[in-house]
Amino acid sequence: MYLDKSKITIKGKTYSRYLLRESYREGNKVKHRTIANLTKSRPEEIRAIEIALRHKHELSKLSDALKAVEYKQGQSVGAVWVVYKVGCELGIDKALGDSEQGKLGLWQVIARVIDQGSRLSAVRLAGYHACCDIPPVWRTTG
Repeated sequence: MYLDKSKITIKGKTYSRYLLRESYREGNKVKHRTIANLTKSRPEEIRAIEIALRHKHELSKLSDALKAVEYKQGQSVGAVWVVYKVGCELGIDKALGDSEQGKLGLWQVIARVIDQGSRLSAVRLAGYHACCDIPPVWRTTG
């Protein structure tokens, strides 16, 4: 398996192509099979695949390098989105309105469905869930 890179310049513009390929034999002929087209991938992703392919027989050395990387859980989106969509179908969002108080009330409803607790726990829950990023109408001015 290898990364096939190709660059071509047409009318002053350079185009790049990156394919993940493998070689195999059919009789006496060597043939190539494309596994994936990586052209639309980000440059750092392509570089990571290159490094992994170059060191495929010594991946334990790469795992030692990964120990220095810090992983962090991002904010959850799925639960808030699902409960918001159900609330929209039931008309809860329209009943509460578009005012800031209506938006806070809608968050209280969503927070109660996701996790039981007090109003303060709903505020804390907003730190773990992407509550302000789901529907654009939740963003308040000010």
